[in-house]
Amino acid sequence: MISINRNALLFLISFSIISSEPGDLVSFNYQDNIGLATIETGLIIAGGGLGFPTPAYTISTYDIKYQSQNSNGTLDTLSGLVSIPNSATLAFPILSYQHGTGILDEEAPSNIGLSLTNLEILAVGFLGTSSGFITIFPDYEGVGDPDSYHPYHVRDSYIRAVIHMIKAVKQLSEELIGEERFQYNNQLFLAGYSEGGYATLAAQSGIELNHNDEFNITASFPMAGAYDLSGTMVEYFLSEPVYENPYYVPYVLTSHIWYYQGLDTDLNMYFEPYWAENLTSLYDGTHSGSEINNSLPDNVLDILLDSVLIEFTNNEDQFLRQTLAENTLLNWAPISPTYLYHGVADDQVPYQNSVIAFDNFQTNGANNVYLELLPETTGGHTSSAIPCFLSAYSLMTDYQNIHQKGDIDEDGVITLIDQADLSAMIINDFEITRFQSWLGDCNYDEKSNVFDLLMISDIVLMEEG
Repeated sequence: MISINRNALLFLISFSIISSEPGDLVSFNYQDNIGLATIETGLIIAGGGLGFPTPAYTISTYDIKYQSQNSNGTLDTLSGLVSIPNSATLAFPILSYQHGTGILDEEAPSNIGLSLTNLEILAVGFLGTSSGFITIFPDYEGVGDPDSYHPYHVRDSYIRAVIHMIKAVKQLSEELIGEERFQYNNQLFLAGYSEGGYATLAAQSGIELNHNDEFNITASFPMAGAYDLSGTMVEYFLSEPVYENPYYVPYVLTSHIWYYQGLDTDLNMYFEPYWAENLTSLYDGTHSGSEINNSLPDNVLDILLDSVLIEFTNNEDQFLRQTLAENTLLNWAPISPTYLYHGVADDQVPYQNSVIAFDNFQTNGANNVYLELLPETTGGHTSSAIPCFLSAYSLMTDYQNIHQKGDIDEDGVITLIDQADLSAMIINDFEITRFQSWLGDCNYDEKSNVFDLLMISDIVLMEEG
């Protein structure tokens, strides 16, 4: 019988907790393996006749938990969904897709997986993954967690959730064994619609401004997001007393109050007594958007105290106006190719958000930013989601690289140049990345040697023959 020293065990557990850092994989759970026929059927349902490419890869899905940080820098465990194209011999790009507004904890991507419960997640997961993208879906901070709130349209929370999930997914590729293993290459794509469009542009700004030594974004596709919170969105909320989804308004306001002033803030400072008492329970993750909509007054701004609404309307230094300004995403210049999409008939997030973002980015010196406005015929905010993603997807695949073992120079073909590069790596014992090590390990023995060189030679001879 093996004896375990209790104090030593406690030390190891404590050391593991202390040494954890943002981006560490905490746990993973296998969800499903999805065949080609199921993928085709799902895309037909999600697309509503729009038409999707034929799937090339079956899919395995996992939900994961990973370490992140909250606003005060302490560790916080977040979750997300990972959708992997099944292939032991190919390395794929990572596509981080940021989902639209979802307020029910039980409908977080990690909880529902790729299912008909959420056609947005299903369509992106089926289309992206079956086309050769390792597609990941961060739940976001507080989403799917009944003990926490979601900082809705708070820039930094999305930056943390996305960056740390990408790191955790790379760790997942090392944890899985046998046929479950997968390999990512050096490409990283970002995309998202609605709240996800905002989250995508927020994450892109965070990566390019503060993490460009660690991540290189291949292309970014922010779609129909509220990027101009302090301008377009404030004007919209003040000029349109009736909204398609009024629950967005208190969702933003309470999130900003809790994030910047703390969960113990007295909501009576901002809201009429009834709403000050009930907003916290309405936004606890157990009520749907439509349920909250039905409970709100005809003019959702009536939930605010008159004095707060007057100051909000007339004073740009008012607290909530300041937080909206701080989280507006216009004061930088994207570096990576950035494609903004928006429907001109959007009835929830005015398309001027994308126009103003595009104009500001060009003024700020960006020369790799593009704007596509979808016509009125694509419909409003909800019905434009799939057409936007299909348009983005067609460009995404133009950038996409899929690598096979032996393609040492990552040019898409295996030639004698790859053999020479691998030979140099072996002889000179260069320091190489995990991806380069994977490319050179043609015979799957966890090392690169003369046998791998012979395999590359055989591949070249077969292709030439």
